Amino acid sequence: MNGFASRLAAAVLTTSKRLSGLLCVLLGISFITFTMTYFAPGDKAAAIAHARYPDTQGFPPEILEGIREEFYLSEPFLVQFFQWLWRFIQGDFGNSFASNVPVWEIFLANIPETLELTAASLAIGLVGAFCLSAISVWKPGSLADRCAVAIASIGGAMPNYWLGLLLILLFAVDLNWLPSYGTGTPAHIVLPALTLVLWIMASQTRLLRTFFLEAKSAPYIETLRLRGISEREIFWRHIQRHAAVPALTMIGLDVASLLEGTIIVELTFARGGIGSLLAGAVLSRDYPLILLLVMFIALVYVLINSLIELFQDVLDPRKSLMAHRSTESRKEIRS
Repeated sequence: MNGFASRLAAAVLTTSKRLSGLLCVLLGISFITFTMTYFAPGDKAAAIAHARYPDTQGFPPEILEGIREEFYLSEPFLVQFFQWLWRFIQGDFGNSFASNVPVWEIFLANIPETLELTAASLAIGLVGAFCLSAISVWKPGSLADRCAVAIASIGGAMPNYWLGLLLILLFAVDLNWLPSYGTGTPAHIVLPALTLVLWIMASQTRLLRTFFLEAKSAPYIETLRLRGISEREIFWRHIQRHAAVPALTMIGLDVASLLEGTIIVELTFARGGIGSLLAGAVLSRDYPLILLLVMFIALVYVLINSLIELFQDVLDPRKSLMAHRSTESRKEIRS
């Protein structure tokens, strides 16, 4: 009963710390992002007017003053920040400077493209990385092992935009098999997804291979062999489980970084989605849309890292229990 109470207390303490840390990180990111948009060069009122009326060259002072009043641009910095933050917390993300449409509607119209590309790339990339690393670890130093390491090294050394351009040159220009840009058909997602798949496979193959080799060289593995347990059972029931905790951490980091790669790939292949939306918002100085997109990306990063830590505690409960005991020990020393 005492052990269960200790684990429960450790879980509650860890969760409260994570939630408070999550809120602090998001608050800091919101402040930094708003500060950068506030001190961006140029007149925001003029930028909004040009975005709304692109064919007009000059604007009367009364129009600019009306825009400043509409978006509270004449208020002090902290007043503007807390007004924006309060509306943001309530779910009022503002209207686009360019189209005067709620930025939430623009976001919802573009997010499916990014989610589709991310999900397809992640699923195929992780399966491919697991297969390559498993084949590589089965016989270290073999031809299959060297090929897997070579594929991972080459894929990791190539930036996403460069790999995307090479795929466009080969499959769209030379072979004319696949479209090089746009959306609308399943064929349009092949090249962008392949670009991200190769990047994920390169990153995860090297890491999974290392974790599998470390788990395979553990002393208890030899004991299992002496007991007559087959290599297949050792791999699936012991090596894979032993390597899951560190591998899960790195997979989570790559999933978070996948958003950055998706943005670059969407721009390379002229796709709709968060990437092209963010680039267009920056060019048109559409600050409400920029703030929403940046906060969304930051939230995804923080949530993924928090979920990875929770999964680590589930896979290895000793981690949270040791952290709780360490905290209790520090309290006893102080008292």
